[in-house]
This record gives sequence, structure tokens and C-alpha cells, in this order.
Amino acid sequence: MSYLSMHRGALPGLLALVALSSPVHAAGDGPAWAYRVRAGDTLIALQARLLRPGIGWQALQQHNEVADPRRLPVGQTLQIPVAWLRTRPVEAEVLFVHGEVELRRPGEAPRPLASGERVADGDEIVTGARSASTVLRFDDGSRLLVEPGSRLRIEALLRRGASAYRESRLRLEAGGAEASVQTRPAAPPRPRLQIRTPVVNLAVRGTEFRARTDETGTRLEVLEGRVAAGARPVGAGLGIVATRGGVQPAAPLLPAPLLQAPAAAVGRLPLAFAWTPTPGAAAYRAQVFDAEGDSRLRLDGRFESPAADWPDELPDGRYELRVRAIAADGLEGLDARVALELKARPEPPMPMTPTPGARVDAGRVPLRWTRHPEAEHYRLQIAATADFAAPLVDRELNATETEAELVPGDYFWRLRSVRAGGDAGPWGEALALQVVEPPPAPPAEPPRADTASDRVSLAWPASPRPGVHYEIQVARDAAFAEPVAEGRSDGPAWSFEPPGAGLYDVRVRAVGADGRAGGWGSAQQFEVPRAWRWWWLLPALLWLH
Repeated sequence: MSYLSMHRGALPGLLALVALSSPVHAAGDGPAWAYRVRAGDTLIALQARLLRPGIGWQALQQHNEVADPRRLPVGQTLQIPVAWLRTRPVEAEVLFVHGEVELRRPGEAPRPLASGERVADGDEIVTGARSASTVLRFDDGSRLLVEPGSRLRIEALLRRGASAYRESRLRLEAGGAEASVQTRPAAPPRPRLQIRTPVVNLAVRGTEFRARTDETGTRLEVLEGRVAAGARPVGAGLGIVATRGGVQPAAPLLPAPLLQAPAAAVGRLPLAFAWTPTPGAAAYRAQVFDAEGDSRLRLDGRFESPAADWPDELPDGRYELRVRAIAADGLEGLDARVALELKARPEPPMPMTPTPGARVDAGRVPLRWTRHPEAEHYRLQIAATADFAAPLVDRELNATETEAELVPGDYFWRLRSVRAGGDAGPWGEALALQVVEPPPAPPAEPPRADTASDRVSLAWPASPRPGVHYEIQVARDAAFAEPVAEGRSDGPAWSFEPPGAGLYDVRVRAVGADGRAGGWGSAQQFEVPRAWRWWWLLPALLWLH
């Protein structure tokens, strides 16, 4: 299988990918298809089955210098110019759609493109700028990934000469595409794919390469085989930059970055990865694909440092992370690829008490957390070390609160949500807890009300990214149509004064240093008992008395 990839640009030069089995150029007639004669074949029968109207069997006889058109030796090879082959239109199937992808069909209003649809001549596909993509499968089995921020028009999808020869002609107006073309030497002829752009075409046969265009020029990176950039052949492991002034000399591609596969399933969103810097790299490209098919792009981005993160949500599942270095001239190097598994749901509940780093009295220490709507039960662990190598407490609980008997010392505690059937989500962050000797007995005089104690405290796992702050919403409905409290916190904890007793919903989201906000976490619940602030009624009771 061979691959072709292109990206958006202003000098939109790209490619004509031609893959023909036994390609032969007949004089004056362009490329030819090598047809092997089978038992019962005659030139007259071949003309009726394979050739377009207006091309007689006599032309085929003259072209191949056949003496007897009715007697063809089995196994003989006939050269049939591709331009002579009969054509009929075919369609392409939409295998996958991710994000905002629009179909523009002549005579119809634009509408969202859906998986399972079929597209044909004249259709135009437009992908959104933020991680939107779609995958097409052509009649010959070849696939095309249309990348974010692209506009692709289908000019012609043809089958030539009965089922013998396929041809796809596409026009990439903007953005990028990545094609994998089926190469079957044992089943000629190979399919022909043309992707045209307003300026330049590149010609390949059975190869793997990437190409991109922007306002500075066209960039080509050859990973396997050989590509003709105009009259200049470019071999595997090399790249070229083409500008209006000409094609620069080929240069070696940067090596694949050193990328370590995650030791365990990734349990945090948004996704964030880092790798060892590559010498000579000015930037990096990172992509996340479905593990089942290498053309189902989920996330894509260019990053200035050896680290990547995406604010987009991603379902739990198995994926492949690809990272490559980008040189100062814009050429993208070889891919590093690692498998990863995302298991971020159900999210851990948010600890409420004790707050992170709290000092509590020894004895029966109360612990309380939010309710996750998907959780059947919760698992609580308390340990003396943050790695939880030897948990002192390990419980499965249906409730959202419990007590643990603890002696003075330093501890860590964490929680996870578990769905019905034992589907456990990731552990929440390990929260520090200091247990101290209880204070002396209070004096005999009546205690005073402490208004500071009438606040609800919330905590959640800290983001691993630096410079993050958090936004919090509290409401009496899961839709958060009318929040009763909203806040901002620089750390993973927040407290507020509730307006009264009852059941509340709370949700949190992280905001990066660049101002990009991730998605809201799952709404979770807590209850303020009716006994809250009973002392407010004390003056009225005394007056009535």
C-alpha cells in the first residue's frame, strides 16, 4: 500500500498519482494497459467489451500488429491505450466523518456529510478547521483522508474497460489530503488517481509521500519509492521545497522523534504528550488516529515545542499517536508511532472533604465526595505514600461519604468511579492529608458560631499542564440553565457559600495559559442538609421566647 498526504496552502501545488499495472506509453496515445489474452478472446470481442464507441477493433489490430483478429494466442500481451477504454461513472463511499464536514452537491443546499453516504462527480466536500476530517473509499479500494480546513471537489470517478481499470480525478482547492492507493501487482491494472490543484501536479507510482502547500511554496517528503517533482526525481528519505523561483535541491528528512509509549492507559483529558527534542527541529506535528484504520484522523496539530495537547474531547478507545519533527524550511520528517489506550471515563468523583492538604483530628476522619451519574459504586484508597503501594484503607462504597479511623501521620487518599459490571474509571489525583492530635477539650462556655464553616468546599485532580486555572459552576439543575454560583480558581479546589439547603449539581473545566477552555467535566452532585445554618434562627427564637 502506498500513501500520499498533502496539506493546505497558498501555492497549492500537488499531484497526479498514477499507478498502472505494467504501465507502457504507446506512441502518441499516452499510457497503455497491458492486457493478457485469455481463451476465447478475439479483437472483435475485446472491442465490444473494453473499447469506447468510435474505437474499432481494426485500431487495436494495427496498434499491436495482429495478423488474425480472430485468433489470438492465449497469454499474448496486447497494449491497449488507456484513452481507448470504455468508461462508466462510479461512486465513492464515505467511510468516516469526524467534526464539521459539509457536502455541497450541484442543485442542492449544502448539508452535513454523513458516514455511509456515497459521493459522485461534481460533489464538493468542505471540512472544518478544528480536527474535522472524512475518509472516502473509491471503487478500487483506495482511500482518501480529507484533512481539517480542506475543500475537495470530485471531478470524475470512472471505471474503464468493463472492470479492468479505475480512474479517479479530484481537485484540491484548499487544505490537505492523504491517500492510500491499493497496489496489486498480481491483479493488473493498478488504479489511477489524480489529485489536481490550481498550480502544480506531482507524478508517482507505488510510493508513499506527503506534500503540503502554503504561501511560501510547496513541500514534498518522500517516505518510500520515488516521486517526480517536475523533471526531478526525489527518492525515499528526501524532501524538496518548490517555490515560484524553482525547485530547491533535495535534503534528508529529519529522523523520527524519540517517543515513549504510555506505560498504562491514559486516564486524563485533555490529551497531553511530551517527547525528547529532535536536533534540528523548529516545530513538530502530532496526530491521533483510530487504531483500527490508519486513515481515521481524530486529532491534528502543529506545536512549537516537543509537547502536544488538544482541547478536543476524545472517546475512550485505542488509538495511534504519530509525531514528526519539522525542519526550519518546513519539511516534515519521519513519523514516530506509538499505540495508546484512552480510559478516562467514568471520571473520578470530586473530593469535597477533607480539602487538599488539610489538617484533621485523629480518630474517625470523615471523607466526602460528589456523586457521579454513571457510577454504581466508588472505590476509596488511603495510603502513607503517593504511589499507594501498600494501601491502609481499600474500600468499595455505594455512598458518597464514609469515615476512616486514622492515627496521627501523613496520608494520601484517592477515589475512582465504577460503573455497573465492574467498568472502573481512572483514579483521581492523590490528595495529601495530615492527621494530627486532637486539640484540648474546649472551655465550658458555649461555643460561638463560625460563619467560615458554612461554606461548601470542592476539590478535583490538578491538570498536569502549567499555567492552568479552573472555572466552576454550581446549579440546581443538571442542565446548568441558571447557575446559582460560578467561580474561578488558580488551584484544584474552591469553596462557596450555598444559598440554602438542597441538592446541587457542580461541574468544572480547565482553561489553558493561552485562554483555550476545555470541555466541561461531567456534572456531579452534592447535598446541603436542612440543618445547615440552624443558628441563623437563634435570634428569632429568643425573641419569641
